[in-house]
Amino acid sequence: MLRRWIRTASARVGIRLPFRDAICVQGTQSVSIDREGRAEINFKKLLVFLERPQPGDLRDVYTLGTGDGSSAIIFVSPDAVETGREERERGRLEVSWLPRDPVLLYALYEHQNGWRPTATYDVPAVCIEYDCNMPTGIFTIELASPSLFDAAVLFKRPRWPLRLTGRHIVRAALDQLKMPGLRPEISQDGACVVGEIREPRVGDRYFLVAFRRCGVGDCERWLMQTSIRGRFSGWAHSLTG
Repeated sequence: MLRRWIRTASARVGIRLPFRDAICVQGTQSVSIDREGRAEINFKKLLVFLERPQPGDLRDVYTLGTGDGSSAIIFVSPDAVETGREERERGRLEVSWLPRDPVLLYALYEHQNGWRPTATYDVPAVCIEYDCNMPTGIFTIELASPSLFDAAVLFKRPRWPLRLTGRHIVRAALDQLKMPGLRPEISQDGACVVGEIREPRVGDRYFLVAFRRCGVGDCERWLMQTSIRGRFSGWAHSLTG
């Protein structure tokens, strides 16, 4: 009750504290890209509620990650009712929701949602962003595409600059490729990439960047050419939630 009172009082002065009485035991973000470069993104989360949520407590995030517009067809979740939406920063839409049926505390609850961005992703590097907004055990990111991948990295989103561009993301991903460490798994045929995050902290955001065949070389040349010209063109597209 005290935490509820503190959250309500903070909201009255414009400070929104995270709802920490729901735990995501296991979550999955599945991204499927078709031959025309159109993406479909679906989420599945197994939640446990320690307290019954109120309007504004639970939020799903839809964003392109690089400040581009979040124009999309938002799927209606089969288990949730939308209670509001807000674009807190450019290209980042937060949709508030509540369960359709009464919540049983301390029991597993499956939440599903998804969306389709209007942008296409027939590019050398595809970036998927994951935003951890509740205590989480394991979160898995899955990417599938008919255009094959030969390299991928998964890393925490840099906090600076505040507004990342595709150029910042590609450079950070290429730097990650040069460092030792675990990598997302790529299927033998190169069509699927799977990355896993264990015990992420609330507020942390992660990028999975997958390079298509010859994509690493293409992105390195693009960085060098655009550095000389002082230009930016959208080689990397981001998908998140």
